[in-house]
Order: sequence, then C-alpha cells, then structure tokens
Amino acid sequence: MTAKITWDSSFETGISEVDAQHLRLVEIINSLVDAIGHADKNTLKGIVEQLKEYAQYHFRTEEKIMAESGYAGLAEHRDEHAMFVDQILLFDLDVILASEGLAWDMLHFLRGWLTNHILVVDKRFAVQLQA
Repeated sequence: MTAKITWDSSFETGISEVDAQHLRLVEIINSLVDAIGHADKNTLKGIVEQLKEYAQYHFRTEEKIMAESGYAGLAEHRDEHAMFVDQILLFDLDVILASEGLAWDMLHFLRGWLTNHILVVDKRFAVQLQA
C-alpha cells in the first residue's frame, strides 16, 4: 500500500547526531509499513509506542542543540514537536489498529509529518546553525 520512506542525502542536515536519529525514526516508521496488515495489534501498538518514545528522545536532542546554539526559532520548533507528540497521544490505538484502513491513515500522517519536518523545518535550523 503505502511506500516506505527511502532515506537519501536530501534528508541530511549535516548534524551527524540528528541525522542518525532521523534515520532511526525512518526505520521505525518503515517497520510499521511492514507490520500493517501482517502483524497482530499488540505488535503494531509496540511499534507506535517505540516511535513515540524515540521521537520524544530525538526531540530533546534537537532542542538541546538548538538551545546551546542560541537558535531563535527554538520555541516555534519546540511547539511543532509538542504538537506531534500530542497527536500520537490522541490516537486511540485500539480503534485505529483494529482497522487496516485506519492504520494506513495513521501511518500516512506519521510519514508525512516526519518527512516534512525533516526536509523543511529541521533543514531551516541546520542552515542557520551552520551559517
């Protein structure tokens, strides 16, 4: 159904720790692609929980780097991170994962948010950090 995210150089920010964490987030989302329609609900819930926990860890890393560099857009960036986490927390996984169609809808949201966040929002930060 939905294609996996293919990691390529366009995702690289030039900040090695951030890039490694972004790659891990992509791997987790891609594991969800593999699991939908094939794995049981508990496995799917585990993958979404892993994504939530790793995303929060990653967001703390990014925000620390931003704070240390004096990035002026930190508050805005932090708000984006909070909105993503809030959205994941709002997911009723029992309902979503009981329907393959809803699971794909959730995946589409996660995939779209992550790729847009890396390619637009994080790139903006990386450019300013490296300037």
